[in-house]
Amino acid sequence: MTPPVLRLVPLVWVVAAVMTADAQAPPQPLKPKPSVQKLGPTTFRIGMITIDTQKREVVAPGAVNDVMVLEFVANTQSGFKAYESALTIHTDAISYNTALLLIGLDPSRARVPTTHFDPKPPSGDPVEVLVEWTAGGATKRVPIEQLLFDRRTDATLPSGPWVYTGGTFFDNGQGQKQFMAEMDGVLIGFVHSPSPVIENPREGAVNGYGSVVLNPNLGLKAGQPVTLIVRALPLPK
Repeated sequence: MTPPVLRLVPLVWVVAAVMTADAQAPPQPLKPKPSVQKLGPTTFRIGMITIDTQKREVVAPGAVNDVMVLEFVANTQSGFKAYESALTIHTDAISYNTALLLIGLDPSRARVPTTHFDPKPPSGDPVEVLVEWTAGGATKRVPIEQLLFDRRTDATLPSGPWVYTGGTFFDNGQGQKQFMAEMDGVLIGFVHSPSPVIENPREGAVNGYGSVVLNPNLGLKAGQPVTLIVRALPLPK
């Protein structure tokens, strides 16, 4: 019998193909999205992303952005929002969302923000998000909220799970839809935006535009290589 995850792979990429086909045609032809490669019984790769369906973990490489004010945690490669995101992750939004679907995250359980700075917190399957890097020969790993320093409180964002929303689509009024995470080039946000596929379910940073910066206490430098790790957490009972 075919394992459930192997049956899911073609279905996921049918969904991804529909996303791409429905999107408004850009001036340049779209580059082909990376295919799903099977590495082992429970491990897969999409481009530079590694997926472990047993651990329910997605690991992707990236780098620290040269940025001052933050509105997003992570953007895609060459993503439009890199100027206000902490990290660039070496992938596109459709590939990254596919990886999250492969570890069992379900967008049908999500409430996606309806506007930028939505005052109502989003909800969805809980995830743990970590960032890892090497400094002075030692490996450091911290929860992603520790990257976000709020100058109003002189503290990082409160700790706790993030949520998978799966993002949403934008209707251009001509019967065509665009995947907003791909259009804006964002993966993880914290101010309650409809574009990212992972969001911050807490308040606090939403009304603080201009106050949240990359945590200066971590010593991260622009261009420094990092690894972004997302783990699915058990659903609340």
